[in-house]
Amino acid sequence: MANRNKPISAEAYRWQEAGVALARHIDWRKWPQTKQVEYLFSCPSPHELYARLGVNSTLAQLYAACLTGRTWVEESNIKPALRALAAKRTGLLHRPELADSVAALAVRYAHRVREIADWKSPSSNAYIQLTSLVRHLFDPYGNMPDWLITAWTRPVLVEDGVSLPDLTVHLGKGHSLRSFSHLPIRISKRLEQGLREAPAGCTFREALRYAQLDTRGALAWWSVVMESRLGRTALVDDAFWLSVVDFFVAAPLVDPRHFGPVCDWIHQKRSLGIGTEPAQSGFTLKGRSMASVLAQTEQWHRSLTRERRKGGGHAPEASVSWVGLPVADYQDGAVRIAQLTSCLDLLAEGNAQRNCVATYLQSCRLGRCGIFSLTVDGTRGLTVEVTANRTVVQVRGKYNRWMTPQEHAWITQWLSASRLVLSKHAGVEG
Repeated sequence: MANRNKPISAEAYRWQEAGVALARHIDWRKWPQTKQVEYLFSCPSPHELYARLGVNSTLAQLYAACLTGRTWVEESNIKPALRALAAKRTGLLHRPELADSVAALAVRYAHRVREIADWKSPSSNAYIQLTSLVRHLFDPYGNMPDWLITAWTRPVLVEDGVSLPDLTVHLGKGHSLRSFSHLPIRISKRLEQGLREAPAGCTFREALRYAQLDTRGALAWWSVVMESRLGRTALVDDAFWLSVVDFFVAAPLVDPRHFGPVCDWIHQKRSLGIGTEPAQSGFTLKGRSMASVLAQTEQWHRSLTRERRKGGGHAPEASVSWVGLPVADYQDGAVRIAQLTSCLDLLAEGNAQRNCVATYLQSCRLGRCGIFSLTVDGTRGLTVEVTANRTVVQVRGKYNRWMTPQEHAWITQWLSASRLVLSKHAGVEG
């Protein structure tokens, strides 16, 4: 009797609770998909569902994406959509990375132009299934832009304030793209035509830049523009930045690689100021020559280098450091790719590579991007920018050169190991 009433240790108590929790779990994987979906709607509470399924299970993640925080009206659309999908026995309900897309589709199910029951899966690949289903449900005319359909497979469904699922439904109803009420800029009829012709795989910003350059007859500059500030930052003051594109396109025999550094210099001049000079928000390139712009850009880079070399002359923020993006450093023999997580690291990288990477200080501190340095036997080779959505958008060597084929091979290995994506606009020499 005494032993029965004796308090158990904390460790024994944890094991006892784990056993109870395990006993509560159910093996939902053996159920047909229709039963799995019915269980999501019949479970009394989210707490009980997570306790029984496991919070990290694919079915629990589907529940979190589709039903957590939904209104009654939204749920009335979601329920028949998930039931219809379950009846088709596709792989869509068991892919956590597509759960948000499935939820977006289900919420808008009332706007469908065809029934899921009439859809035939073209492939066992869940991504192909998703794009096929989106087109089946919301594209009655078969003329929806390919990039908009493929956008449903990406983890972020709202880009530059544009809800891509809402835009899909809008176009599916026969409305023009330019009449969509949540566009970040005004779209002309000619620009809409270019947007519709943008390649599959584009983000909204890439498609818009494609259309803007197409109307200017400057599609050859698309990759260069997307690798610059115009491809990485929000769509603000577009008219001005497009005038910078026009300035370069009109200049004879100018190396396109200067475009990105010039944009950085202009941003610094307009938004932050250079040296003791205050910011000039009204700065334009009107009346300036390409030679003078390139010369001032180079002078700015040299001034940054001189400031870095001053012993003990660092700005107060030089001691600042940050956690960095959740991307592990990479090592393969003599090749190392490491994230720079302090102001001093950025200053040293910019000084060695003759670039203006130190100007990314605030973006790194705010988690908008991460800067990485590729070295071989300790010698710096490449400076790499990775955005918060795990996309490598810039890869540059010393003096802003593009990466070599060998460096591209190293970067590709790193991408695979770290689950990163390389922007199609990142340049390779040769």
